Amino acid sequence: MKYIVSFMICLLFVSTAFADGGEVRLSGTVRRVTIGGEKPAWALVLDFDTALDGRIFREIELDPGDTAIDQYKDQHVEITGTLSGRTTVEHGQYTVLLVKSIRKTE
Repeated sequence: MKYIVSFMICLLFVSTAFADGGEVRLSGTVRRVTIGGEKPAWALVLDFDTALDGRIFREIELDPGDTAIDQYKDQHVEITGTLSGRTTVEHGQYTVLLVKSIRKTE
């Protein structure tokens, strides 16, 4: 019983992304990241630990596509997009958020 209560308490601290037809809506701060010798990339530092794709994320790499994401650097935003799996030699398999829309929030 105590394990069930502990599990339920943990769920209170983990936010689940809002999904609608395969899309997710996430909020957080856009950051420029560089990992190893790879080219710079973008990430969304989430407001809360969030369950996505069967795992818990605190940050997720972004694929901005045609979105002019530079203008959102270090700003709090809400992003709508879809999850996509990627595989590289450096990272192995990981999840990326393909940005469909982005808007600045307070």
